[in-house]
Amino acid sequence: MGVSVKRDADELGMGVSVKGDVDELGMGVSVKGDADELGMGVFGSASVVMSVQDKAILGCWLVRAAMDVALSRGANKNKLLRGTGIFEDALQSNLRLSIKQYVSLLNNVQAQTKGSDVSFLLGGALASQWQCSPLHVLAACENIEALLFHLTQRQTFRWCNLPLCQFQRFESTNTIVLVPRFTGVSSKLSLFAMEMAFASIVSLMKSISNKRISLSFTFTGSRPKNIADYETHLGIKLTFNSPFNSICIEKNVLLQPLEPVSNAANESEPQYFSKIPSNSSAKLFRERPLTELQQRLSLPDYVRHYIFASCTETANIGLPELAEKLGISVATLKRKLKEFGVSFRSLAEEVQCNYAVMLLSVNKVSNEVAAGAMGINDLTNFRRTVKRLTGKNPSELRGEPRP
Repeated sequence: MGVSVKRDADELGMGVSVKGDVDELGMGVSVKGDADELGMGVFGSASVVMSVQDKAILGCWLVRAAMDVALSRGANKNKLLRGTGIFEDALQSNLRLSIKQYVSLLNNVQAQTKGSDVSFLLGGALASQWQCSPLHVLAACENIEALLFHLTQRQTFRWCNLPLCQFQRFESTNTIVLVPRFTGVSSKLSLFAMEMAFASIVSLMKSISNKRISLSFTFTGSRPKNIADYETHLGIKLTFNSPFNSICIEKNVLLQPLEPVSNAANESEPQYFSKIPSNSSAKLFRERPLTELQQRLSLPDYVRHYIFASCTETANIGLPELAEKLGISVATLKRKLKEFGVSFRSLAEEVQCNYAVMLLSVNKVSNEVAAGAMGINDLTNFRRTVKRLTGKNPSELRGEPRP
């Protein structure tokens, strides 16, 4: 990736060690864990979030942002935290949440608020507090490439910013394509979660780099009625009825240097957390206590990675192999995936679909090249598989005119 920073750097690219002992930099963030072939600090089940009940999310600011936006849009304060297992008097900077708790909170926000832009506002609220969260160390990134890499690929920051979303990175000749993959999100919440994630990335890139970064977006859905909300929060580079949802950035943008963040720029951002008492978590944030981050993957993302590896590296990876690597039985693996609302087959189809679309729709390679990349030897089977996964023939994905 060529990631570099303005300060002394190690494997994480920010002077934060991911191997051996914790390295406290006086920056309020430390990272524990060893890196394996994933480059994500994953060594079997101990480093994988195996259950929706595991408290892996560093979530005080996530809860505060959700509450502040929801209350401003008509939510009932007494009902907002109901059923989540989250208590307002326990909102300290070291608060840990489970995926189930956070999903329950977002469901309450979605159900109780008015307005089609709540998801976008929530994404902006999360981003506006980057200097009060572990994300503040990202101001040390040298350029846009490093910033984008840490925001979307580093598992350490995923759990304190977008815990339900992991981006898979693809490259074309001139473009980086980031495809969102969600964990524990129901179909009812999926669009809300995606709008929130996209808005958060846009706002974070702007706030940390101190300038508006040119991003474009594709959506599988049709053009929405609230298109003005999309254009306000994401910009005008929007494409609908696309084969997949994605964030795209031109490679020539990546080498742009980061500019120092000015206080004036910060003051112009919406003050979503104005309701926090000065003697509560705001004080803890200002003191920036050491926050321990860990390189962890959610179980669905762990499975997605190895399914993708089996496509691209012709590895023989199935349920038995994955279960053995995780140190659990096949039955337990199936049950754990079911907790997240997915199955091995659904994850495999998702990974294959995204890969096929990237190869054919973005890179526009031939059937032979795409089939080989996906580990499919028979072209007839390849065309049938692409049609089943995407609803379109390979030629349609490439945008070729009908004969």
